[in-house]
Amino acid sequence: MQNNAFQKNVINYPDLFSEATDAADFSEFPQSVVDYSTVDGVNYGVPFDSGTAIGAYRTDVLAEAGYTIDDFTDITWDDFVTKAKDVLAKTGKPLLSGQAGSSDTIMMMLQSAGASLFDADGNPTIADNKALEASIDTYVDLVNAGVFTEVNSWDEYIGTFVNGSVAGTINGVWISGSLQTATDQAGNWAVTNLPKLDGVSGATNFSANGGSSWAISSNADVDLASDFLKSTFAGSTELYDTILPSSGAVANWIPAGDSDVYAQPVDFFGGQAVYADVVTFGASVPSNNTGVYYYEARDAVSTAITKIISGTDMASALDEAQSAVEFAMG
Repeated sequence: MQNNAFQKNVINYPDLFSEATDAADFSEFPQSVVDYSTVDGVNYGVPFDSGTAIGAYRTDVLAEAGYTIDDFTDITWDDFVTKAKDVLAKTGKPLLSGQAGSSDTIMMMLQSAGASLFDADGNPTIADNKALEASIDTYVDLVNAGVFTEVNSWDEYIGTFVNGSVAGTINGVWISGSLQTATDQAGNWAVTNLPKLDGVSGATNFSANGGSSWAISSNADVDLASDFLKSTFAGSTELYDTILPSSGAVANWIPAGDSDVYAQPVDFFGGQAVYADVVTFGASVPSNNTGVYYYEARDAVSTAITKIISGTDMASALDEAQSAVEFAMG
């Protein structure tokens, strides 16, 4: 089950789920990922496929502009904009792209600061949300500077870096599968963490987008299902070593990152041990409060972004988004 939908489904359909309390040692997973499938202090899921966010960049393009991947590691978004504008001026290539009207990038920025669209009681916090405002301001700056190319569809987004018109991307680690379809660019990519928001309390260089967890259904043999999960996705380095090359599924289970397979250099990424690095990133991702109406809130924010890019006052657009979510909540 997708992590961002987990709480919504447990809260709306509690009779479909069994507790997964005995299915894992949850201290061996990033707390932010465990929180997705935790409702009222009870664990209902075992984290599986990682949504940990990465910044991936063409090292040959960076080098042409006089930079290395280290220059884009542990930086702020203000630093990023300055350097990305320089890369654009020297190479003609923007570093980022995304779908117009999508809130994915802004949601990653928001979570990186440990902020959410809802408070602990499930009330929307879209209006007067300083971290959200900072995220949107940053996104607008990226677009206006020409270092973030907006496109109309997912296929066009993938195409921007596969065809080489854009020299990087920020997304969940699952995007690495699409990156590696550009076989002509093999060896010219590297992965690092995300820029962090400037001047925002709790800002970090780590976030997530997507990811999934296993659930145990209400009609299951709970003891058997729990034992299975604890012996596999919450307990077997061998399993994760086996499925990584064939499926590209990156573990949330922290011990998996210590294996020889995860430590192997990846030729496409210039010999970097990408997957071990990503497991390390995941341990530092702040939690994100999703609740029942997360997708409605995302959609409302996406609409607000489109209006703001077109010139609407941010406060007015976010007030409208807040009202739309409150209406959906009844």
